[in-house]
Amino acid sequence: MGLVAGVNRHTAFDSDVVFHEFTHGVSNRLVGALHDAQSLQQPQSRGMGEGWSDYFALTIQNFFLDPEKTVTGDWVVNDPAGIRLAPYTDEYPGTFGQIGKPGDYDGSDEHALGEIWCAALMKMNRDLGKVLGDKQRGYILGWQIVVDGFKSTSANPGFLDARDAILHALDAQQQSGNLTMADFKKARKVTWEAFAKFGMGFNAKSIGASLSGIVGSQSVPPGL
Repeated sequence: MGLVAGVNRHTAFDSDVVFHEFTHGVSNRLVGALHDAQSLQQPQSRGMGEGWSDYFALTIQNFFLDPEKTVTGDWVVNDPAGIRLAPYTDEYPGTFGQIGKPGDYDGSDEHALGEIWCAALMKMNRDLGKVLGDKQRGYILGWQIVVDGFKSTSANPGFLDARDAILHALDAQQQSGNLTMADFKKARKVTWEAFAKFGMGFNAKSIGASLSGIVGSQSVPPGL
């Protein structure tokens, strides 16, 4: 992508940028159908494309880092705040219910929408590691269900469609014997809680992948 104006730093030397752009190549080809690179065109879909890319760019590095990296693009723009609205901590301020409404998440910038998605996935990874008693095991499970979710997500999905695909992928991990029932229950609980934290809970609603009819929810399924 070349040099960044003003700082004379090349994007090829920033792993945040390299991993982010590589992930676009994966998500664009796995979501919707194999070899279909036009399945992330709707507003929410484009946002998730950016969010998935930030998620992998950071978690690939965080697998080995302590404390973790929560900002992206900081080196290439020579700014410790990075290139997003806020750090990707559990306290990231954006939620699904803000999408399409006046403000940072009105839909004019797909990167801003993607930040909400990335924040939820990063919380999911952290909490999977905690409940499974092993950070790296939590990360590996998180990556697996996100990528498996790509493959079962229909073209041009909304956040809630992709959320459900990840949860179904987690079900498959238990059904295939990769998770004990005890670990599955713990993993399912924190995965739902991560989505609910950022407004994608059990009672959230959306009209497809558009910016209309979005209702946020921080509820989890009954009996979880």
